[in-house]
Amino acid sequence: MSKHRHKEDKPKEEKLKDKRKSAAPTIFENVVEQATERWDQLVHNPQFAAALATALEQPMNLANRVQELVGASLRTMNIPTRDDYKKLSRQLEAIAGQLEDLGERLDELAERLPAPEPKPRAANSGLTPRKASRSRKKTQPPNESDSEAG
Repeated sequence: MSKHRHKEDKPKEEKLKDKRKSAAPTIFENVVEQATERWDQLVHNPQFAAALATALEQPMNLANRVQELVGASLRTMNIPTRDDYKKLSRQLEAIAGQLEDLGERLDELAERLPAPEPKPRAANSGLTPRKASRSRKKTQPPNESDSEAG
C-alpha cells in the first residue's frame, strides 16, 4: 500500500516542477536576476575596481606605518626589534657554519698527523711533579699532643 502512494506522489512532484518552469518568474527570482546584473556592471566598472584597490591598500599602508613607528620607538629606547633578532639569527647561523667547517678541517688535519707518543710518567706513584706537589701541600690535622701542649 505504501508503494502505491509513493508512486502516486512522484508524478505530482514532477507536475509541480513542470508548472514552476512554465510559470512566470516570481518576485524573488526577478530581484536575484536584477541584483546579479547590477553586480556584474559594478564589478566590471574601472572606477569601482580602483576604489576597491584603494580601500584594500589603505589598511596595508597603515599596518606598515605602525610597524615603522614601533621599530623607531624601540630603537630609540635601545630595545632590539624583530629585524634585529632576525639579523642576529642569520649571523649566528653563518658563524655556526664556519665553526662546522673549521671542525671538519681540524679532523682532516688530525687524521694526517702521526699518533702522539705516550709521555713518560714520573717515578712517584704515577703522579706528575705538579700533582705530587699539590698533594704535599695538603694540611694535616693537628696532633692530639699539639692541642694538649697549647
